[in-house]
Amino acid sequence: MRVIAKVRYVDFQKRSHVVEVESDTTDRRHLEELVKARYPAEKVYFQSVRQK
Repeated sequence: MRVIAKVRYVDFQKRSHVVEVESDTTDRRHLEELVKARYPAEKVYFQSVRQK
């Protein structure tokens, strides 16, 4: 099952960005690590997680 997570992250300059990431799991911890690996995120907030 593929999921799309819409997340907002805050970078080191305290700027906010909204992105969508695609994954095969709904585990929030995994999705947070995925966002931090792709983007310079310090804090991650989930807006929605839905099936593709």
